[in-house]
Amino acid sequence: MSLASLPSGINIFHEKFGADSDPALFLMHGLGSQMLLWDEEFCQELVEHGLQVIRFDSRDSGLSTRLPDGNQYTLSEMAQDLSELLDFLSIERAHIAGFSMGGMIAQTFASNHSEKCLSLISMSSNTGNPNYGRPHGETLEAMLAPPPQDLKGKIEKELSDRRLWASTEWHDEDHARALFEAYENRSPMPPSAYDRQYKAVLAGGNREERIKTISSPTRVIHGTADTLIDVSGGERTAAVIPNADLVLIDGWGHDLPPGSWPQVTQAIVEHIENLKAE
Repeated sequence: MSLASLPSGINIFHEKFGADSDPALFLMHGLGSQMLLWDEEFCQELVEHGLQVIRFDSRDSGLSTRLPDGNQYTLSEMAQDLSELLDFLSIERAHIAGFSMGGMIAQTFASNHSEKCLSLISMSSNTGNPNYGRPHGETLEAMLAPPPQDLKGKIEKELSDRRLWASTEWHDEDHARALFEAYENRSPMPPSAYDRQYKAVLAGGNREERIKTISSPTRVIHGTADTLIDVSGGERTAAVIPNADLVLIDGWGHDLPPGSWPQVTQAIVEHIENLKAE
């Protein structure tokens, strides 16, 4: 584990798994989350398939730079953080995978920094087009509701929210609780930081014209049970990005419980191995 001091002034906390000589895969988490979303066992499973895996905290998340109140930034600036992290690690090109907001940043990276993007893996995300990938029912209201001030209340809200968009096949209450407790014990996210990340997503608007320029080989992965970003978001992403393919995972929601790991890692590894075979 290490802290990368970037030219932009942002410090990015990151962790590497696997051999430096193997192809690099960067994993980007979603809104309000931390790099712990990508469990060590999940990362090691990818390492066993010959990948060097890098997970990291985006700005305003985990142990990376927390911006002062009043600051605002864009998805492009968050993609620039990733570009500078590659430079810091002396990695010229990498596979880039992102979940939810991380998928939006990954798409932006593939568009803005195509020379560094070996391939794109957009997971549980969308294009910003408001007609696709909309939340179901009460999910958006729950996501935007302010959390309680006390630790127990915050974790219980996270668990209650998670149940709204959890995988129907693999939801694991104990794993989810342990993850949220780890977030709070490691680096609680204040509402102001969450708001800055959310505003970066909103400011991105409909990104389809930019996404159409992506030339990197792309796989889109989405769960059929995702009620936070409806599966139509993934379907639209695959339709807009030239030559992208789409993998739908039955019963997967907007989460990453252990039961989903074999299907998710298989979709990632298959994509990368197919590129090696070409």
